[in-house]
Amino acid sequence: METKYTSNWETEFNICIRCAYCFAGCPIFKELGWEADGARGKLIIAYGLMKGEFEPSQYIADKLFQCTFCKDCMEQCSADIPIPDIISAARADLYDNGYAATGGVKLLDSINKSGNIFGEDIKPPKFEGEKQVLLGCRLLERTEDSTKYLELLKKLGLKPKTFDETCCGMPFAVLGDKKGFAEQQDKFRESIPNKDEEVICVCTTCIFFIKKKYPDLKATYVIDEILKRLRNYPGEIKKLNKKLTYHDPCNVARGMNMVDEPREIMDMIGVELVEMPTSGKKAECCGGGGGLLVSDKPLSEKLAEKRMNQALDIGVDTLVTLCPTCEFNIGNASKKNDANLDVKNLLDLICEAVI
Repeated sequence: METKYTSNWETEFNICIRCAYCFAGCPIFKELGWEADGARGKLIIAYGLMKGEFEPSQYIADKLFQCTFCKDCMEQCSADIPIPDIISAARADLYDNGYAATGGVKLLDSINKSGNIFGEDIKPPKFEGEKQVLLGCRLLERTEDSTKYLELLKKLGLKPKTFDETCCGMPFAVLGDKKGFAEQQDKFRESIPNKDEEVICVCTTCIFFIKKKYPDLKATYVIDEILKRLRNYPGEIKKLNKKLTYHDPCNVARGMNMVDEPREIMDMIGVELVEMPTSGKKAECCGGGGGLLVSDKPLSEKLAEKRMNQALDIGVDTLVTLCPTCEFNIGNASKKNDANLDVKNLLDLICEAVI
């Protein structure tokens, strides 16, 4: 098999000393327990493909697609090897050779059809302000919530301006479709009304991905904007007097190094925070990233259920997070198990305190 993408990482393969520190927090390894399930095992598989020692197969593809890109392995790696990028390259080589993720092709077809992951024509709530705001697929579909969040920005003195959105292309990138990603990148850039102006991103996945893959765009995370305005807010900030836990999304805590800011906001709005056994940069993944929701839904659901139980075990009935996918995945686990855990976006609580 030709490995035109994986071969670009040969130096990094040789830097890896196979120390296995990357096993420590890997959600897939902790759930499945085999060498091939951890980052080290996946790098060895990718290296074997590159050197022609392994023949490509659906089994190998399934193993390489069983990764949430949670980036915990990078936190543990003393050599700073960008493991998710290498796995992405191996996925792309497999995809080009006919080994796609189970369920992935259908998702990508939906984006090609409609510009979003739902395969439907969805327009954002119409706001004609001054600052470009990108909601992202998951919030675009939740019209009532996205309208509320845009009203929150207005209340805080930021005048949002919405536009006809298209997916940032992240699913193509993580599911191995390089050609599809290049085409979606062009569509995404074209969708931005003014590329010289700042774009405020509400979705955690979008902001992390855009900062990484679109360095030419001026992307800002909505929480940075909200925190800045809350610190100087002249109006009343209600104290909610709620007791809850907070789930750190991987792209926020490890991807953007944002751990303290959500907690500062919770303190401002009168929330008593009860931390789970793992939090901050050590927080366990909800199982929703890296395309796992479509490549191995049962495994994704197991990881979400585990996180749900960690919240219940500390005696809270509410979990808040910032990532719409985390909210979706843990929320579904709670519903499926008839658990007494209310899963919300932190933006909902900020709305309660300010609007």
